[in-house]
Formats: sequence, structure tokens, C-alpha cells
Amino acid sequence: MTDIVKKEILENLSTYRFYVLTGLIFSMMLISIIVSYGDYHLRVENYNILRPGPGESDKIILPPEPLSIFARGLDANAGRLYQLSSRGIQVQPSQQSINRVSSLFSLPDMLFVIKVILALVALLFSFDAVCGEKEQGTLKVILAGGIRRASVLLGKLAGRYLLVFVPFFVLFLISSIVVSLLPDVRAGNEYWIRLAIILAGSALYVAFFVALGTLISSLVQRSSTSMMVGLAAWVLLVFVVPNMGATVAQSIGDVPPADRVEMQQRLAVIQSVFETQQQMKNAKEKDYSRIMLQIRESNNHMFQTYRPELNRLIELTRTVVRCSPSGAFGFLVTEMANTGIDRDIRIKDAIWMFVERNFKRFGGLEKGEAEQFQFRPSSAGEQITGVALADALLLLIMPAVLVALAVGSFMRYDPR
Repeated sequence: MTDIVKKEILENLSTYRFYVLTGLIFSMMLISIIVSYGDYHLRVENYNILRPGPGESDKIILPPEPLSIFARGLDANAGRLYQLSSRGIQVQPSQQSINRVSSLFSLPDMLFVIKVILALVALLFSFDAVCGEKEQGTLKVILAGGIRRASVLLGKLAGRYLLVFVPFFVLFLISSIVVSLLPDVRAGNEYWIRLAIILAGSALYVAFFVALGTLISSLVQRSSTSMMVGLAAWVLLVFVVPNMGATVAQSIGDVPPADRVEMQQRLAVIQSVFETQQQMKNAKEKDYSRIMLQIRESNNHMFQTYRPELNRLIELTRTVVRCSPSGAFGFLVTEMANTGIDRDIRIKDAIWMFVERNFKRFGGLEKGEAEQFQFRPSSAGEQITGVALADALLLLIMPAVLVALAVGSFMRYDPR
């Protein structure tokens, strides 16, 4: 098998395909780091301007995550200013670049490069692993040498995998070191642990698409057919399934969007105030504490009704989107970058609990200043053994299944 691995590497190292595709990965990774760091630096500047000063406990804004340079995820939500009062939580628009033209285009972060570009490169390296050898007439010569078919296929898989992953590994390591040295980026142990997990997930993700290309190559007779089927599978798994999965989950879950819930909350507050004022119209003394408590009860009812529905929708979306390795990989990377759904939910829950604890002080019903808001993010260990565990296991199982299928298919492949 070692000889097959060497043969695959040496043959492909001398082709234009290797240099063109490796150059594509390098250029896209370079662009992603430059663009993503520019966006991160701008959000840090906005945070420094908007962060509350001493005594401004009614305002909450969290600093951007350094690893959002690699996977932006939902980190922009944390960069929004939360204005707290007895009427509830007012969320200000996210802070964006003054260059509105850039908002027309999505940021190509490292997650995009790996999920889309690297997956395509892996398929382009592996689509002719078997049928290409057959077209050249060398496959039957290799099998005539007495090498077991399983060893031949596994050697081809390993060789093509190394051609894709080793250049990416070197470039990813260089990118991680460069980012750690940039201003506004604090790279401690947690930074490197999270990047190591992201790199491990990337290794499994690349293995899936190399195995997929090899499997398709062992099922067809011509390289052109293998390429077309591989590209169709790439579009389906990277674009169609994740996006359609979220749409299907939304239609099944039937949960109203957040902006509608916020509008309903504001209307409920206005209605509560009006009803309470009507009840007190003939009273000798105006008890404004009743208005505040009515608002609190209305907000609590809205939160307790909406949150379980939202949690069910999130779990349903995760389940559907995880059918694609691209979906599972996206969830894993954003959670490890601390920009995922779990962190966003924990932030909102922490803010809500903070308002509940300090409601009377915000409403003037109790003297004294409100406490300072504090939020403790989950550690990498807590996330990989918790919310990200299912995604990591799926990324481990999916390529293993494809490798087994490819070996089984190649055992029956006709090399003539």
C-alpha cells in the first residue's frame, strides 16, 4: 500500500492540477484572512466606542470573538447594543462598516473556504482515482502485480488525501500564527485548543469528499462521468441540503421570526400600560408600580411562550441540516470558534436573567444601581463534549462509511 501512496503523490505532484488547485486554496485563504481581520478590527473599534462606562449598567455589548476571523457565524449579534429598561430589552442594529457596498457581498471567512473551496478541490483530486487509471490502461497492470484490491484503493485514497490536506494544513498553521500576532487578538491556550479542534474537523471533512470522489470513480467507467456526478454531489451536499434543510425546518416548526416577536412584545407592553392606567383612572393615588409589574408579567409570558418553540426549531434545524457533512462541519466550526448558535442563545438567556434580577431597579421601584452584567463563555472542552459532540461524531462516521463503500465497490470493479 505504501508504494501506491507514493505513486499517487509523485504522479500528481508533477501535474498542473496540483499547482493550480493549491494556488487556489492559498489565494482564497489569504483573502479570507485579510477581509475577515478587517471586519473584526472594525467591530473591535465599534465595541470600544459603544461599550458602557462606569454606572451604565443598562447597556450591554460584548466584545467580538478573535476566532470570528476564521468563522464569523453569529458573532455580529453579540456586537449589537442591548438597551435595558423596565419595558424590556431593546436591541439596536448591529454595527457595520460605513462602506455599504461591502454589505452587498458575504464575507469569505475561513469556514467558507474550507466548506466550499476545499471540498471542491478534494473532489477534483479524487474524481479520476479509479476510472482514470482504467482509461490509461494502468489499473489492470497494477492489479496483475498481485496487490490486494483493498490495498490499492486505500493507497489511492491516502495519496490523494495527503495531496489535498498537507498543503492546507501548512497554510492553516501559518494563518493561525499570523492571526495570533495581529493587534486586538489575544491568543491564549483556549485559542490554540479551539483551532486544533477546527483543524481536526477539517481533516475529517476533507476525508469525506476525497472518499466521495473515489467512491464515484469506482462506480463509473469514464472520468468525465465521474466529474459530472461529483460536481452534482458537491452542489447538493454543500449548498442545497443545508439551505433547504433550514427552510424545511422553519416550515415544519412554524415559529414566528424574531422581529415579529419583538413587535408583539412592544404591543403587549403598550396594551399593559393602557389597561393598567384605565384601571387606575378613578383611583386617588396613581400606583405606577402596578404598571411596571404588569409590563414585567407581559414580558415574562412572551419569553416563556416563545423560547420553548424557538429551542424546538433550532434542534429540528440542526437535525435536518446535519444530514449534510457541510452542515455538521459548519455547526462544529462555529461552536469551536465561539460564534455558534449555542453561544447566541446563552447570551440572550443571560441578558434576560440579568434584567429579571434588576427589574425593580431599572423601573425605579427599588433604590440603588443595578449590578454589572457578566457573561462566562463555555470552554472548548464543555462544547466538544456537549453541543458539538454530535457534529464531531457525524464527521467521523460519514467518511468511514464512504471509505467502506468505496472498497466494496472497487472489489467488483472491472479494470478492463
